[in-house]
Amino acid sequence: MIFVLCGPGGVGKGTVASRLVQRIDTLELSRSWTTRKRRQGESEGAYVFVDMAQFKEAIAEDRFVEWAWFLDNLYGTPMPDTGVYGCDRHLLLEIDVQGAAQIKERVPAAVIIVLLPPDEDELRSRLHKRGDDDSHVRARSLLAATEIAAAIGLGGVPIINADLDVAVDQAAALINERIAGCA
Repeated sequence: MIFVLCGPGGVGKGTVASRLVQRIDTLELSRSWTTRKRRQGESEGAYVFVDMAQFKEAIAEDRFVEWAWFLDNLYGTPMPDTGVYGCDRHLLLEIDVQGAAQIKERVPAAVIIVLLPPDEDELRSRLHKRGDDDSHVRARSLLAATEIAAAIGLGGVPIINADLDVAVDQAAALINERIAGCA
C-alpha cells in the first residue's frame, strides 16, 4: 500500500514520517528530490538535493511518480520499484498536496493523511524555528489553508499535530488499520 503524508510546510511532516517508519516495520519512507538549497541544520539525507538540470533530466526520463513546482523550486518523488509494494511492504510519501493529487490519480487506493497545525500562529512559529525567513513564512502561511482544503478534498484524513506523540499515535493507528485490511 502507498500512504501519503501531506500538509503545509512547517507542520511537522518530516518528524512524524520518521517516527512512523521507526514504529511500523513494513513501512518504508521514500526520499524526495528537490532543487532548493539545504536549510541550515537540515540533514543531508532529508532530500536528494540536485540542481535544476538534473531534476529536469529526471522529468524527461519519467523517473518521478509525482513532481511539482513549489515556491520557486522543484520537488519530486522517485518512481518506486514496480511490484514491490503489496500487503507485506508499504511506502510512505512525505509530499505536498500537488504531489498527493498526482499520487491519488495514479494510485486511487493510496491513503492520504493530512497533517494540520494546531493554529496559524503555531505554524508561523515552527517555520521561523526551522530557519525560514519572514517572506517565506508569509508565503507558506498564505498557502496553508488552500493546501489543507485541497488535501482534505482528495479524501485525506486530517490529524492535528498539536502534540507530536498523539499525532504519531493517530497516524500509526490509521496506517495499521489499513494494513490489517490489506488482502
